[in-house]
Amino acid sequence: MKCKRKPVTIAMASLTALTLLLSACSGNTGGNSESGGQSGNGGTSNNSGEASGNEATQGQKEKQQITILSSNAAGFTPNVPNWDENIYVKKFRELSGYDVKFEFLSANDYNTQLTLRFASNELADLVYTGSIESPAHAGAVEQGAIHDLTDLIDKYGPNLKASIPEHVWKAPEVSKNGRIYAIPALVPHPHTVAMYIREDWLKKLNMEMPKTLDDWLEYFERVKTEDMDGDGDPNNEYGFMVRENFGSSDAFFYEFGVALNHWVMQGDEFVPSVITPNMKDALEFWRKLYKNGYINPNAFTNKYADWQAGITSGKAGSWLHYVDNLASFWSPDKFINQPDAKPVIIEPPVGPKGQGIGLANTGMYYVWIIPAGVKDPERVIQFLDKAWSDPEIQKFNSFGIEGHNYEIVNGEIKWDPEAPNNVDDSQNLLYQINMNVTGHSLNNDEQVKLSPYAAELQRGFEISEKYKIEAESMYMPVMEAFKTRPELLPNFGNGDTLLIDMFARVITSDVDINTEFDKFVKEWRSRGGDEAIKEATAWYKQYYGK
Repeated sequence: MKCKRKPVTIAMASLTALTLLLSACSGNTGGNSESGGQSGNGGTSNNSGEASGNEATQGQKEKQQITILSSNAAGFTPNVPNWDENIYVKKFRELSGYDVKFEFLSANDYNTQLTLRFASNELADLVYTGSIESPAHAGAVEQGAIHDLTDLIDKYGPNLKASIPEHVWKAPEVSKNGRIYAIPALVPHPHTVAMYIREDWLKKLNMEMPKTLDDWLEYFERVKTEDMDGDGDPNNEYGFMVRENFGSSDAFFYEFGVALNHWVMQGDEFVPSVITPNMKDALEFWRKLYKNGYINPNAFTNKYADWQAGITSGKAGSWLHYVDNLASFWSPDKFINQPDAKPVIIEPPVGPKGQGIGLANTGMYYVWIIPAGVKDPERVIQFLDKAWSDPEIQKFNSFGIEGHNYEIVNGEIKWDPEAPNNVDDSQNLLYQINMNVTGHSLNNDEQVKLSPYAAELQRGFEISEKYKIEAESMYMPVMEAFKTRPELLPNFGNGDTLLIDMFARVITSDVDINTEFDKFVKEWRSRGGDEAIKEATAWYKQYYGK
């Protein structure tokens, strides 16, 4: 999870789960709706009957049913013994005005199970998936296995169109050939990648916040030589901590005009930036980091747990991660025997060819599709339209049930992440993630503003948003050449791509950078890269009309 998906008080358990999801990332409240009933757009009669906005009337009429097939993405739904009697399901039914029935399949083999469900036609009104092009239901669009929702959304989903940004509807996970086949579910803050630095170390070194690459190199040199943790060994602290396959570690690239998975026009070709000559400057810089001991020597094998432990034990002067984790993994109390620890989020370095961090993305968490077997898809669109627009449903997805998960005190929400009804079996993740059909609410603004780290988190989100790397390839589908030859992917993958092989060889040795890089580009192109570029260029010219 690209993966890549990283916020009253932000629950540490909530943010830990989000971190796992992002590592393994809010709809507005427009529209006319009434608490406990359907919106004005959600009560249109159809073959299944009508749900009234009046609870007494609802008791006399059968609620429309909505079945949902999803993944237990947070891993906590198996702890629910009976969904029909579950307090959160009952509340959600009350708020939505629909008889909602959930079925959650294991996240460990969800795609395999989904393939079987499509084969047997044992689906639901709404089906969770990563993309309309998911291998779990390959060819579903072409075979007419899922509904074309374009006209239905225009007619029955005005709040969907108002709440979900226009550019998201253009994403290949949602649309094909100008038609919409899925409804996106979003994360509240789509851009949360950020640089962290030890402000207390800067103070100890009598240094200002680094801005340029030279400033950062000076900071790294001081960290390396001045024994920041005071254990007598000046060589066991590192300016920047890197983890295995450069997960959450791909900093110091965009300053040179390149970034993993970033495509640019080079002449008349749309190519991965990492095969352009700019990559040579990035290689030279990273070789300096490695050779000078500014990064940990086990950079390519450093496991996630060891990476995290290295940072919190005081061995890192800076690192890359998600803004959300400032309130959990990187809160000062997590830094062992370091009472003065002050990790803060900092603006990315200014380089000769850019200043940015984290590729721009659509903010999509997953998508919903409606199988062709659903006879009245407008009913399902109306349900989602209600979920996206009703403030009471959104409050439920953020804080749960009043009197059970939170209280109202002097007109303000008081929500304790450590209260038994939130922390036991991680119940908060049921209403914030698993039952939240709009995406997740772990770092939405309503939660952020009530966090003890509210100012720092908001500043972090603003920095990450401001310095996101604009990417014209954001809407580009995966190239066919990459589907059969993943070693060609323009990223470090799981340590199994041609790119990371070349990168590791160059920065850890004295081989000639020009020679090795040119050799890599030639091999990459000959093994299928040229096909990918041809396909990507055709897509680019057609999509952007250039």
